[in-house]
Amino acid sequence: MSDPHENFRNIVSTGGDLTRARWEAVSDKIIGDANRLLGVELSREDVIALPSARIATLTDEPLSELYLDEIQQLEGVKEQVRQHELREALEQGDDEAHAELARLAPHQRMARARRLGMTDQPQRAPTSAADEATLLRRLMTLSPAQRITKARAWGLIE
Repeated sequence: MSDPHENFRNIVSTGGDLTRARWEAVSDKIIGDANRLLGVELSREDVIALPSARIATLTDEPLSELYLDEIQQLEGVKEQVRQHELREALEQGDDEAHAELARLAPHQRMARARRLGMTDQPQRAPTSAADEATLLRRLMTLSPAQRITKARAWGLIE
């Protein structure tokens, strides 16, 4: 299967310093805005798929305001948003999200937790009474089994 953006890559690579500089500026802006405004991570390969980025690079026109909409239409971005929403639901104790995970086999649950980045962040014990009170308030929104698990993870009980 042919790469649909091969011609664009060739133009950027052979177009000289000005074209490469435009491409880098446009892609850096889009990557930064996607992270800051939408909370998603993009690569330059993702940016190549955006018509607004290609047009801005080749014409030196300002970047179209539609680029944020184009970013949200990327399949990788949609998946990042879905994963972020699932993680938030799990952290907030959403029963439906926990029920969805409970239906998975143990090895599938661990794989999902790794993909969501929920196993990489060690929790620290609270450093002040205010921190502990905040954690206790959050615990009260969870089911009893989840309370015990989270309380151990947060260092509130051993």
